[in-house]
Amino acid sequence: MAAQWNYVRNGQALGPLPGDQLKSMLASGTLGWDDLVWREGMDAWTAARLVPELAQAMAPASSAPIAPVPQLAPIQLAPPPDFSSSPNPYTPPRADLQGTLPGDGYQSEVSPGVVEVLRQTKPWARFLAVLGFIGMGFMLLASVAMLALGSSLGRGLPAGFGVGMMLVYVVMAGIQLPAVLFLNRYASRIGSLMDSHAPADLQEALSAQKSFWRYIGILSLIVMCVYILIFVIAVGAGALRGMR
Repeated sequence: MAAQWNYVRNGQALGPLPGDQLKSMLASGTLGWDDLVWREGMDAWTAARLVPELAQAMAPASSAPIAPVPQLAPIQLAPPPDFSSSPNPYTPPRADLQGTLPGDGYQSEVSPGVVEVLRQTKPWARFLAVLGFIGMGFMLLASVAMLALGSSLGRGLPAGFGVGMMLVYVVMAGIQLPAVLFLNRYASRIGSLMDSHAPADLQEALSAQKSFWRYIGILSLIVMCVYILIFVIAVGAGALRGMR
């Protein structure tokens, strides 16, 4: 396959287009010889006159009259990539290892500093997730113990005490389960990010973290509402007793 060229004009990187078309633009003056060009295999953007395979077109071919260059039809080029976040707008395009076609944009990597911060976070997230799983296991064991206690001491306890306490511990374990799963998934996604440095893995890790904090926030609001309700009921009951 013929080499595909990119070029810079008016501060914007354009292309790719075939080499013959690029030479025609240079010959017609549409593109200047001092304008920067780049193709796969080159280390950096280079002025067209310094590229050997393009500089040959600068020398006169022969003493024969040069035929006029035909007017080219307007070329439909793909939108230029957005280099606004890069300090150097002429950084050579990087090879896409995830199947992105030329013209679809360029895949960047997560900075090592961000990966290092998350790497230090991973052991704590995993530690808390493991503690959560252990706590859930104790709650389930306690629910079974309460059921057995209610069955063995049924006469000395209120009716349904064992079943009620078992349900309380099961509900407590169920409430804890989503938070533990979100923490565990967060730690796993950090591990994937450490191997790939891919933005997609970073997004998955942050998504798991967002789910964890959102769940904790919702749970906190529910607990606050329950406490407020209990407070209102207690105040109302005290007021009614005082009126009597």
